[in-house]
Amino acid sequence: MAEEISSRLASVKRLSVISRTSASQYAHTTKTVEQIGEELGVEYALEGTVRWARTPEGSDRVRVTAQLIRVTDDTNVWADTYDRVIDDIFDIQSEIARQVVMQLGTKILERERTALAEKPTDNMEAYHAYLQARYNATRPHFSLDNWQRVVECAEQAVQLDPTFTLAYIELAKAHSKFYFFWYDHTEERTARAKRAIRRATDLSPDSPQVHLATGLYYLWVYRDAVKALQELDSAEKGLPNSSAVIEAKAAVFELQGRWDDVVEAYERAFVLSPLDASLPMALAHALWLTRRYEDAITACDEAIALAPDDAWPYLTKAFAYWCWNGDTKRAKAALASIHIAHVWTPWAWYWAELYEKKYQDALERLDVVLGDWICIKICARPLTLFRGFAYELMNESEKAQAQYESAQKMLEKEITKHADDPRYHSSLGIVYANRGLKEQAVKHGRQAVKLLPLSKDAFYGIPYVLDLAFIYAIIGEQEKAIEQLEYLLSIPSWASVPYYEMDPRWNRLRNNPAFQEMLKKYAAP
Repeated sequence: MAEEISSRLASVKRLSVISRTSASQYAHTTKTVEQIGEELGVEYALEGTVRWARTPEGSDRVRVTAQLIRVTDDTNVWADTYDRVIDDIFDIQSEIARQVVMQLGTKILERERTALAEKPTDNMEAYHAYLQARYNATRPHFSLDNWQRVVECAEQAVQLDPTFTLAYIELAKAHSKFYFFWYDHTEERTARAKRAIRRATDLSPDSPQVHLATGLYYLWVYRDAVKALQELDSAEKGLPNSSAVIEAKAAVFELQGRWDDVVEAYERAFVLSPLDASLPMALAHALWLTRRYEDAITACDEAIALAPDDAWPYLTKAFAYWCWNGDTKRAKAALASIHIAHVWTPWAWYWAELYEKKYQDALERLDVVLGDWICIKICARPLTLFRGFAYELMNESEKAQAQYESAQKMLEKEITKHADDPRYHSSLGIVYANRGLKEQAVKHGRQAVKLLPLSKDAFYGIPYVLDLAFIYAIIGEQEKAIEQLEYLLSIPSWASVPYYEMDPRWNRLRNNPAFQEMLKKYAAP
């Protein structure tokens, strides 16, 4: 109920509506309406209850009470009760939205009036499946299990109602996310996303929700910033006060490296959804890359206050400390605050130990990993590659080479399955470099950069430039390594002088005058 009504009201240009993500956190609060209004920065609050029961005759009935309250003086502006059969639930949602608009004296356009009265489906079973898909889709951060559940529920919804646009939207977004996060980078996954978005477009070509989903499809599947923004601009016309649309535009700006626009967009979205921890978290990433480290840490702390059990604010806080001043102690304290299992934490702890020259501890950090690989958004590497580097730093060259040989076999086996995945090429390039296969090393390192260049993704293209620099450093082409490292210092990135100074990957370059001059040139004043 809350999500549907909020979505309808957000279609009215003259209303600024707090997102359901923020509003829902007050579901069981003891705070007063005045306190809530002050925290959210709103003038009015819409609250209500829903009772659902089955009659002796076997029919489902629903009773919805709603009241609109002016928060400044706790005045009840309007209230009503709706006692209907469950099939009338959409009519109730529309009526409540219309009453709110009317009571606020807001003039609306004809297309906005249509949006207020829109009925998503006539099939309540399909609607229930859709709601389950939405529930899983709105869980914090991407989870393979959650998003597989999204696909299952959305597919069930469209099977029950082949004309259910919103369910096709969830299906398209789910398939697109699987592709974007490298869980399934196959042509079949792309085709499934395309079929779902085409079906949604055929059913509702003018729907702003369809335009939003299409924009995300172009962002997540093709990284096509131009087409994505065209769709999102269309979505914003129909959903002028939607934090979801603004957040999607910010993600496209990230691809383009438009970091000032990224910061502005996330700040704007945060106004509409002030209790959504993902927004200050995303803002922290942008501030981190633009080397506003203190502001990035403040944004992380805001996210932690809103979602203390989420891992990402602590991870990003550690990254910011590393890049700001190489403060490994505070970075470790941030990592130690993560109390949930998270795929990034073993990777982060491994590097945290290396930065303090605690190589045996780094090896032990890998023992908690389930399986033989660490596969995250920026790398896909066998544990043997991580172990090989640690042994190398411990001057145990035989052990290191044995690990590198194992990693080589594992990556060569996988590379044919992931020919378009830069993570595997980059990892294989590093292995080849350590095995003395210079030509093959550079070939795969360059291929990784070619597959995801910074011109296509200004954020996720960064690790492959770093890996190429590492390859050059290993094979002794120091001038080329320094060229890549200096390029990253000259643009917004997570490269920084303190980061380079503590990173053992650049030990081979320490005595190079050009490397020393580069650090001096870009050192903070």
